[in-house]
Amino acid sequence: MTSYPRIIPTDNPFRPLAARPTRETKPRLWLLVLATCTTLTFGVRPQQPLLATLMWAIRLGGAVCAIAALYRDPEVEIYDPIAEATALHQLQMTRLEAAHQATLQQKQWEIQQYYDAQATQQIQITIDHSAKLLQQKEFELLQLRQTLANQQVEFETEKQRLTQSWQSQWERLEVQTAELEAAKNQLKAERDAIHAWAEEKSVELDAAEREARSQLSARAAKLEQDLDHQRQLLIEEFEKQHNALVEMCQKEIENYRRLISDQEATIESQRLYLYNLQQPQYVEGTTTEELLADRVIAYLYEQGIIVRSPLVTPYGKAKFRLSFGILAIAPGKNDKGKYAETLIDAFKRLERVKEGIRGVVPGCRTMPELELLHRQIRLTIDTSGVDWEAEARRAAEAIPEPPPEHFDLFVESCYHIGLFGPTRMGKTVCINNILAVMQRRLGGNAELIVGDAKLSTALKVLKPRYLGAKECLKGLREAADEVQRRIDLREADYRSDRPLREFTHDQRIYFFDEINEVISRFNQPVDPDDIEWLKDHDFPPKFAVSTYLLRLWRMGAELGVLTLIAGQNLMANQLKINVVDLENLGLLFMGGAISIGINYRCKGTEKSDLEAQYRLRRERYFKTKDKQYKYYGLFALPNEQPYLAQMPAPDAYLSNFTIPLLQGAEMDEEEDSEFLQDELDQTQLDEVDRSVQDTETPGADPGADGAGSGAAPDRTGPAPEVVRRLEDLLHQDFTGNHPTDYSSSAAPENPLAPGISPALVQRVLTQYDQLQNQSKTIEKIWGTPRSGTSIKYLAAKWKFRKILYENGRKLPGKAWGEDPNDWKSFDELIGDEHS
Repeated sequence: MTSYPRIIPTDNPFRPLAARPTRETKPRLWLLVLATCTTLTFGVRPQQPLLATLMWAIRLGGAVCAIAALYRDPEVEIYDPIAEATALHQLQMTRLEAAHQATLQQKQWEIQQYYDAQATQQIQITIDHSAKLLQQKEFELLQLRQTLANQQVEFETEKQRLTQSWQSQWERLEVQTAELEAAKNQLKAERDAIHAWAEEKSVELDAAEREARSQLSARAAKLEQDLDHQRQLLIEEFEKQHNALVEMCQKEIENYRRLISDQEATIESQRLYLYNLQQPQYVEGTTTEELLADRVIAYLYEQGIIVRSPLVTPYGKAKFRLSFGILAIAPGKNDKGKYAETLIDAFKRLERVKEGIRGVVPGCRTMPELELLHRQIRLTIDTSGVDWEAEARRAAEAIPEPPPEHFDLFVESCYHIGLFGPTRMGKTVCINNILAVMQRRLGGNAELIVGDAKLSTALKVLKPRYLGAKECLKGLREAADEVQRRIDLREADYRSDRPLREFTHDQRIYFFDEINEVISRFNQPVDPDDIEWLKDHDFPPKFAVSTYLLRLWRMGAELGVLTLIAGQNLMANQLKINVVDLENLGLLFMGGAISIGINYRCKGTEKSDLEAQYRLRRERYFKTKDKQYKYYGLFALPNEQPYLAQMPAPDAYLSNFTIPLLQGAEMDEEEDSEFLQDELDQTQLDEVDRSVQDTETPGADPGADGAGSGAAPDRTGPAPEVVRRLEDLLHQDFTGNHPTDYSSSAAPENPLAPGISPALVQRVLTQYDQLQNQSKTIEKIWGTPRSGTSIKYLAAKWKFRKILYENGRKLPGKAWGEDPNDWKSFDELIGDEHS
């Protein structure tokens, strides 16, 4: 039996939406399945009545199921509350959306009204502005019309005036035209009269010209006759004077021939005299080998062998070699065979005097060995019997020392001192003594203000006020400002007519260590941070250190302000100041800086003397190993001759030292021995360089006693410069070569051969001193003309520059290091060029 949904009554006005008629239209599925199964029984026909009855019953049941499946339920109304709620919700949403749309339209309409009001107001403002402009334009138009009317009136008035003026001028023109016509007729009449007069004058002038021509012809004939007579007189006078001059010239020629013969005889006698004045060239050196070689050269001169270009080379501990050429004597100019004329003659004489050479050299136990080389003779001399320690002590005792008070005088003579030298050379002890003497000089109450650019341990006891390069620069500025302040105070005293104050109660000593660190950073700054720092602290952008140092040196001396600066290099080019301003500074060079100081402050014989003393002091220390000879320096006072002296002991001035004592850094034995070995190697290199240098120094003044020339004090020194020049003049032959120039005819060197021999060094230096030209010297020595692409020329140039640089000669053209080949090895240079 079919069940139907229960109908619930309700008062809901929307009931038709919730209750809708429905009808059951789908057949039941299980009834259809049963009906379909019963159709299968129609294919079975059983014989038994019971089975047949059963089959018909099943068939009847299938028919009933089919009928029941086809049965339709009646239409009923079903109430759905969910559908009703959904319908109500949709209705409410529809109403809300309608209300929202109405509100939105109202807002849009209000906004549109607002914008319409704004547009209307803007249009009204535009209309008002346009109205004002229109009024202004109408006023301007009215003014223009008024101006145009006035101009029209003026134009009419001017037109009338010009018309009247034109009429009056036209009338005047007509009158002038009539007058001009009358004048024209008058001028025509006058021209006709002038033409008639000119014709008459032309006839008269033709007659006068014919008469003048006849007179001039007669005058010319008379002048021609007078000229011929004068020419004949001049020729006769010239012949007389010419004959007289010829006779006079003949007499003068005979006189000059007589004078020339007399002069030749005089030159011949002077030549013989100059040969008698010839002196050998000695070795310019101070080592024991060089001094012994000088003795040998003097003995050879006594035997008639004039030594030229000697070269001393140490040959082990017990021998040394002396290589030399000789002065060739022109044939027939040798007085009774006194001197050896050729190298072979000298070699033969040396064979006979070997025993004498052995007697000249003390400690020579064996006979000297003699060798004849290419244009040179070489002696190998035994020195095994020489007491080297005794020689070293003797050389040490021979070095003169200034009086002990020289250090006090040096410090007291300088208001400002610059200490120049490398580390480990006694600078700390020297600073102690300098500050002590400065304190004593200022009465012992001076304030010491210290600046330490590198924060060294030794200066820590002085409690530096300025630490680092930046603070040291500030300290320099404060010191310079203090000097300026004292100058201002003295200026005020002077203007007020008061005695100038002396500042004895406020004396100061400014000491700045490692000043080069400050100079390198801030004199010409390159680091952007340093440049910005200078700008932020109101320092000069360039040369700040130089500016403050100059103010201290120039004006601080009389104001109770003394300065002491120490550094690695205090030359004018490093400080960027004038050399004249550097003269206000007393310089003290120590250690390796001494050679720089000698080259900087000395010239001529003074330089050679100090260089010899410097070499003796170095050899004295390296040979004796006595530490009392280790610390010495070059003292250079302003405008005075520099001198070398030992440094005072560390406790020499401690009694006057009122500030803490600096403690010098002690070196251990291993470091000290390594340092000494480096110095000894450098000394040996210097000795080798000196042994291969040319012994003739152009322009050097040997002095009366031979000091600085390398000659022994008990022998005659080199010939005077005048004699040398006369000798060169007499020895020149038609080729322009000097007989003593052994390299002029020598075979060319191979520029590609590795190594530089001492003979090549001597030959290059001698040739360059004569020619003073790089290309000519290279072509003379190596036979290679100048070429930028020739490997041989580049190799020869490399050797030439290296020889000059290592021997302290000034290079022509580019300085050492500017040529890119200077820093290459010889093999690298040749390899690069081949590749």
